[in-house]
Amino acid sequence: MRKYSTYLYKYYLAITVVALVFSSCKKQSILTPNFDVTVAKTTFNVGEPIVFSFTGTADVVTLFSGASGAEYRYKDRITANGKPQMQFTSYRTGASTQTNTLSVLVSRDFTNVYDIDNLQKATWTDITSRATLSTGVDNTPSGVIDLSDQLTPNVPVYIAFRYTAKKDAAVAQPTWAIKNLAVNNIAADGTNIPIAAQAATNGIAWGTLSVLNSANLWNVTTTVLTFTGGAINADDNEDWVISQPIQLDRAPRAVGVSIKTSATTRLTTYTFAGYATAGTYTATFEAINANKWDEKSTVKEFTFTVK
Repeated sequence: MRKYSTYLYKYYLAITVVALVFSSCKKQSILTPNFDVTVAKTTFNVGEPIVFSFTGTADVVTLFSGASGAEYRYKDRITANGKPQMQFTSYRTGASTQTNTLSVLVSRDFTNVYDIDNLQKATWTDITSRATLSTGVDNTPSGVIDLSDQLTPNVPVYIAFRYTAKKDAAVAQPTWAIKNLAVNNIAADGTNIPIAAQAATNGIAWGTLSVLNSANLWNVTTTVLTFTGGAINADDNEDWVISQPIQLDRAPRAVGVSIKTSATTRLTTYTFAGYATAGTYTATFEAINANKWDEKSTVKEFTFTVK
């Protein structure tokens, strides 16, 4: 009898566990946020705070102010059509009169493996003629270098500087410094979208490769690329410094400000510090209710004139 009771207990326990599992896996419905926003006026002065008032509820609320980098329409973008451009400054020093000792090149099929075999297998487009290079003046601007012909969607490019100099029994080989390199995507509306920059917080990473004469190498810091040529009678040099892969049509997502971060907090008002420059801005509030099965949102927008 006891054995039978134990069997029944285990049977009912198993049924209960299965029921709980199925119950917990059942999709829980979610409601669209019942959320609204009001503001006293739509014309403001530069730097004037804007006070928003809220009714209804939502789990989380995010404000996209409409200022550059905070436009709601760009919250999910990762690329943008435009014209990729590059600029840098250069400085050539030394008494050597050798010409064409610095070249600028771009590849779309370099493998990111820094050895001579992979360097030579890659196709390199020489774009030196598009740049103005130093003839002895520090921080000589390259001018705007159009990279549109190098743009293939979803295909990164590699930017390289190649140093070449011949053995000279009279004077040392020249020295080159490259600074302030930046790659930007100029969108159709004229917006300048930064893609990569030499001295940015997460700046361009570089790899170096010596083809001839490893006694002289490119020196890479966060602010400058430097190649110091060999001394008098130094052997021929050929050395490359090659960037990390760079996506020419890359565009950062817009970033909003979370003004309500959980369902348990109450949101009645929020004061935005105001806009730094005059213009027309579209401020967008995105209110979201979500669980592990679903997400629903309500969007409220305001167009502001800032004088």
